[in-house]
Amino acid sequence: MHQRHYWSIKYIRTKEFPHHRFPLVLLQGEVGYVINQWICYLIDTGVRQSLFEERRRAVLHLYDFCLAKYGTRELTKSEAEALVGDFLSVKKSGSDLHNGKHALGLYWKPVQKRTLARYAAALESFDTWQVAFHDGPRLNPIESRILTAWEIYADFRRRENWDVMLHLFPARTHTRAVPKHKVPEYHARFSRPKVTLPRSFPLDAYVDLVESCSNPRDKMLYLQLFGLALRESEPLHLFVEDVFGVTAHGEAQIRLDDPESGLWQWRDDQGHRKTSSRTEYLKACWINPEFRKSHPDLYRLLPRTLYGRRGGMHVGFKGMTFHLSNDGNPAIVGHEAVWIDPRIGVYFTSCFREYMREYFYGKPHRWPFHPWLYIQLDAESFGMPMTIPALKKVWARSMRRLGLEHLDVGPHSLRHLGGYYCANVLKLPLETTKSLLRHSAIDSTQTYYHISNQTVRSEIIKAAAARNSNSHLSDLLTLAESPKLVLPDHWCPAAPLSR
Repeated sequence: MHQRHYWSIKYIRTKEFPHHRFPLVLLQGEVGYVINQWICYLIDTGVRQSLFEERRRAVLHLYDFCLAKYGTRELTKSEAEALVGDFLSVKKSGSDLHNGKHALGLYWKPVQKRTLARYAAALESFDTWQVAFHDGPRLNPIESRILTAWEIYADFRRRENWDVMLHLFPARTHTRAVPKHKVPEYHARFSRPKVTLPRSFPLDAYVDLVESCSNPRDKMLYLQLFGLALRESEPLHLFVEDVFGVTAHGEAQIRLDDPESGLWQWRDDQGHRKTSSRTEYLKACWINPEFRKSHPDLYRLLPRTLYGRRGGMHVGFKGMTFHLSNDGNPAIVGHEAVWIDPRIGVYFTSCFREYMREYFYGKPHRWPFHPWLYIQLDAESFGMPMTIPALKKVWARSMRRLGLEHLDVGPHSLRHLGGYYCANVLKLPLETTKSLLRHSAIDSTQTYYHISNQTVRSEIIKAAAARNSNSHLSDLLTLAESPKLVLPDHWCPAAPLSR
């Protein structure tokens, strides 16, 4: 059952920002006018895309709830003051179910405490804005309470390093304004989300996954998602020139960097070498005025993180922390990635050469009219930058070919496979794995560092046999074979590939 919406959104483009599709809420009357004003305010303040959508969704869901419960009539003072509290309670319970029936017809699912807190924060942001700009009554009234002795002391200690009026602190009125309606209380066992072990792609099926691909592009994607432990969006930010060389062993050298602020070297129209951010490079070298009307997505290219989410050009980027240096080599701009298994990097070199021969060489000048490595291969949008939906379709086809639809895993499972490989095959310590996965905190790495039962059992038996040499545990217990990655001969030929 789909939840009911009493609103719709129209997306418009502007001349100043041809890549962005700005939302316009199609509501009549004063409510629609106020919400659209607020949306324009959020856009003007540069709120990031995910936070913008989160806040807009919260306000429009509040509108859904108000219209479903009270209709179009004007609310009484008590109803208006209780609106936010009632809305948060319904969001917590997940539906308006009464006597086995959905009285309001919203069919909302229960949300976690942290999601409910985001709804409350979004409504507080809207409430503050509408009071300031429209001088209206607060949807969530503010109450003043006296601080406890500990809160006063903690506030004093926080101010010690920056408050020049600290000497007046004892004379202050120690009160705090708090909203009347807060996030409903949860039982302790519901206060944290349920932790489920993320699933990694099966190691013994990885070679079949790559070999089942019908073109080198898809092979390159799977090789990078596991071999470099990339998130599914990160390969789509790579430029063709980010594959910048081959090592003495035949591994492809891959450059990773931030799609907006990462350094890039390029030559201007006069042939002068410049070093700038990738954003500046795209703005200077990829204007493509000839595509302004025919292919607007190729006009005035920007980093793919800066496109509106509703367009296919948008690709998110969570961020990377680069722990590994480039040994002071000034010729390397950006950060060179390290292959989890060098043999995968060697096979990537072979696939990359085939990919360039088949889809890039012999094409018109400046083909494909953008700098990104991965392109669409379907007839309708051939040559355009590859999109996230296209990547998911490639993955779905691969799962059907291998008969693995029942696994219910996505492309991100290959990054988890990288963590599993480091823990169980390479036996790398957690700190080294953290560097390979480009995490800033060791807690994030622990999510990927899957140690299997087989590995634990093998280590216990080895330790017992080493301590009790007279008992011959190694003879009494059959040691399970350690997991390994068996690769075909053509992935890594005996002779290293020449550059």
